[in-house]
Amino acid sequence: MKVAAVLPAYNEGTRVLNVLRSVMRAPSVDEVIVVNDGSTDHTAEIIRAIPGVCLVDLPVNRGKGGAMTAGAQATDAEILLFLDADLIGLKVEHVERLVAPVKCGDCKMAVGQFKGGRKLTDWSQKLVPNISGQRAIRRDVFEQIPNLAHTRYGVEMAITRFCRYYRVPTVSVLLPGVTHPMKEEKLGFLRGAASRARMYWQILRIMLDPRPPRRVGFRRVGLINRIVARRKLARRATPADTYARDVPFLRQRKHTGSKPGV
Repeated sequence: MKVAAVLPAYNEGTRVLNVLRSVMRAPSVDEVIVVNDGSTDHTAEIIRAIPGVCLVDLPVNRGKGGAMTAGAQATDAEILLFLDADLIGLKVEHVERLVAPVKCGDCKMAVGQFKGGRKLTDWSQKLVPNISGQRAIRRDVFEQIPNLAHTRYGVEMAITRFCRYYRVPTVSVLLPGVTHPMKEEKLGFLRGAASRARMYWQILRIMLDPRPPRRVGFRRVGLINRIVARRKLARRATPADTYARDVPFLRQRKHTGSKPGV
């Protein structure tokens, strides 16, 4: 099964290079995609200069959910490996460990959990493991989750909530020695604290939604795949806004609920 690593990046500059060094050496990864989510620094220029990396350059910031969706639409891989662009301590063996259970069919989603990187991030992931940004997921599951492009920081909670409701086989994978910088360290205390508060609000809004998660029907997923495949023949990456213009009727169609079981 083809594996594509998707790294959403917003103003990550040189930090993303440390992650790419390990991801590009991982034997199980067939394609590497970095989604520049409307960065105002030189992230796009850095990625554009790296051979073998596909850059999806979004002109405006769409949030993490929008960036992940755009990355998934830029590949036809059966397995999507999502990784944060600011990881510290990521090694090839961590990438392989995260992909392996999905690739061999033991599960349909594997979620990475920090351990031993630093106490703050270890404690945070023990408290709320559902929001880990490190996960491998089958494409056919990811594409059944509606409206991910609009969830921003709540994207991981939306994925986890969907997979729990529809009983998608999931495993947790420890990532020893991996961590990431805190928002307050990257942005300064006040801006970082404001960004953290905004992130938690977007997560809570999805977590506390009393409505059961909806699911995109298999027929619609197949249609989406065919449209994306046709556009990939014309160019390497397909930004989400171009895709949406091609199929406006899909945005207007109402989703219907489905019985549990994926």
